[in-house]
Amino acid sequence: MFGNNEKPIVKFGGGTSSIELYNDYLIIKPSLSQKMSGSTKTIPLDSVVSVNIVTKMLMTPYLQIMTPGMIADKKKDITKGSDANVVLIQPGNMKKAKEIQEYITNYKMRSPEQAITPPAGNNFDSLEQLDELRKKGIITKEEFNIKKKQILGI
Repeated sequence: MFGNNEKPIVKFGGGTSSIELYNDYLIIKPSLSQKMSGSTKTIPLDSVVSVNIVTKMLMTPYLQIMTPGMIADKKKDITKGSDANVVLIQPGNMKKAKEIQEYITNYKMRSPEQAITPPAGNNFDSLEQLDELRKKGIITKEEFNIKKKQILGI
């Protein structure tokens, strides 16, 4: 599965790290300047909760890959590069970032039962926590509705 000499579907670098997308996983590598504080991560696409392109005024846009541990830790610091699953989107790379986002979204739609890990607790608490993830933009409305039906057993 991982590291079997296959070529990436899409790859690009940007400031603090670079990203390579493969059929069912991705690799985020720290840049040379971030190697001391970051590590290379191999992330199976099944463990991706969401992929976001964040564009804020006067900031370099970035691609962030959210995983369950990041949601629990509320880890969103873009200065941590690969440790925060973030790749800055330099001019000319927005199309590649959108390709990665679209690929992962489509991949997750093929296996909706794995798209979101339900929050622990009773059904009401789970739905409230899931709705908070939707409101924050961590998951899409479509992902929310799929998981809501699973939690409610409908």
